Parts: sequence; C-alpha cells; structure tokens
Amino acid sequence: MEKTRIILDTDIGTYYDDAVAVMFAAQSPELQVEGVTVCYGDTHLRAQIAVKVLEIAGRSDIPVFKGIGVPMRDESLMFGFEGEGILEPGEEPTYSDQHAVDFMIETIMNNPGEITVVTLGTVSNIAHAIIKEPAVVDNIKELIMMAGVVVPIVDDKGVRRSPVEEYNFNNDKIAAELVLRSKMPMTLIPIDVTLGAPLLDEDLARIQASDSPIAKLTARIFELWPPQEKLIYTAVGIPTEHTALWLHDPLTVMHAFDRSLMTTYPLHIAAEYNQTPIEREMYLHNANGRQEMLRTNPKKLTANMDVALEVDGVAVSRLFADRLSAPIGMGLA
Repeated sequence: MEKTRIILDTDIGTYYDDAVAVMFAAQSPELQVEGVTVCYGDTHLRAQIAVKVLEIAGRSDIPVFKGIGVPMRDESLMFGFEGEGILEPGEEPTYSDQHAVDFMIETIMNNPGEITVVTLGTVSNIAHAIIKEPAVVDNIKELIMMAGVVVPIVDDKGVRRSPVEEYNFNNDKIAAELVLRSKMPMTLIPIDVTLGAPLLDEDLARIQASDSPIAKLTARIFELWPPQEKLIYTAVGIPTEHTALWLHDPLTVMHAFDRSLMTTYPLHIAAEYNQTPIEREMYLHNANGRQEMLRTNPKKLTANMDVALEVDGVAVSRLFADRLSAPIGMGLA
C-alpha cells in the first residue's frame, strides 16, 4: 500500500482533539508521518507534549519540531492546563533542534509533489515557510487545514460559530491571509462541518473498554476536557456547558487518506476584515426535492481551494474508535 506522506502541524495541548489526532495519525497505516511540527504559544511545551504522546503511541520514530509561537500581529494565549494528564511533573521530553519552518521547507523541497501538510492550529509555520522559501507553493502536494467557518451556525448551547469567533485563522490572521492567497493546492475543513462529527457514545465506550495505552490516554484526555472547555470559553467571554466530543482534528487527518468521509466543493475563500459591498452570487443545493441556499460566493472570483461542506459523522466516529481502541501498531507493518 502506498502511504500518504504528511507533516502534521499542531497546537497540541490546549484543545483535546490535537493530541488524539496525533495518536490517530500514528495509528493509521495509510499515513507516513514525516514529522510533527508545533505552533502557537509556548511551542517548547507543545513540542514536549507531542513527544510524550508519540512515545505512548509507540511512535518515537516520528520527530517533533518546535515552530512559530507568536502571531505575525497580536499575541498568543495559553490557558495553563496544557499537558495535564499527559506530562508528569518535572518530565522534560526532548525534541529536534531543527526549527519547524526549516523542517517543512527541507522536506517539501527535497520531495516535490509528495508532501501533504495537515494543519490543526494556526497556519503560522507554513506561512513563514512560504516567506522564507516561496517555491514551497509549487512543490507542496497539498495543504489541508482545519480552520475557518464557511457558514455561521449556533451550537446546541447557543454559542455562535462564525468567522469572527473561529480560533485557528483568528489566532494568526496575517498568516492566514498570506496562505489563502498563496495559490498552493489547498483543502479547507471548516468548523461548521467538523461540528457534524461528534464522537458517538458507543464509540467512546469502545475506547474506554480498551486496554491499549493510547486508548487509556484518549479516555483520560476526554475525561479532563469538560472543565477545561468551560475555562476556555469563560476566559474569552462565552460561558457555555460541555456539549460533545467533536472530532475536528482527527477528521482533518482522515481526509489526508480517505476522501469518502466528506464532500468537498471548489470555492473561493478569502480573509475579509470588514463587511464589504462585494457583489455575490448564490449557489443552490437540491435537497429533498426543494432548493435550499447552500453558500454565497463573491462574483468573478475563481475557486482557490476545495472546501468540505458535508460529512459522514457516523463513519468518522467509527473509524476514530477503530484506530484508538486497537492495540498499538495494529496494521502499521
């Protein structure tokens, strides 16, 4: 089986789904993970967390690289619980001395058309790679991003999810704009789609019942998440209650090797800082015998990426639990 070669770029440590996405990638025989790069905030701590997660997953062969921690404008934010349930007090895992941006450039340029970069946090590292070596744009196979909101929605607890509240692009807006304008092959997995892929109760039970070290760590991370989630939302002024274990980042990793889980459409996506009088055209979607508004798109702008708009949430939950409840290394040989 030919493996998809990826660099996994993550802000592991704050939201629960980065760590479980790293374990999912490490357990997926379809993927050859060239390295894990970390971004945003305390990247030293994030790199240590990534090393420990890979060690538990039996994949210490995958190198970890510290990347850009500060946005091109504004400041980064850490919540203080990063690494809880993963790192032991005083534990100091070591990672590569090479900078994440240099690793990205070197790996992409030495393997033209073969490397897919999957970003689960800000796009700071790939943006800086483009600045330092513009030819990255022509030599990368694909950039898959978990970021953005295409259609604003309101979740079950009344929390509005729109481009204004979205986390990954907003935490480094300038980097996001640079990447969106880059013309490299891109696929966007927005949060309005990933919210269609919660971990189902029966699949969580399978993970909790497994004796695998990665299953035990996953169950522990999920157990710790609800109070952490409340802290995050309260800190940014959005009091809320725990709703579900959304598989935002694992779903994005899945797309690197399985295109059947989501339906994508070619669209033009751009950074827009203010409301503008851009003339738009409406796309209609035939559903259940009637036409419904699907998306709006600025007129006269050609598509610059594929955007996921629909997801098979049940299949995503099943695949996630299959991999993380299985023995370490199952199917990797």
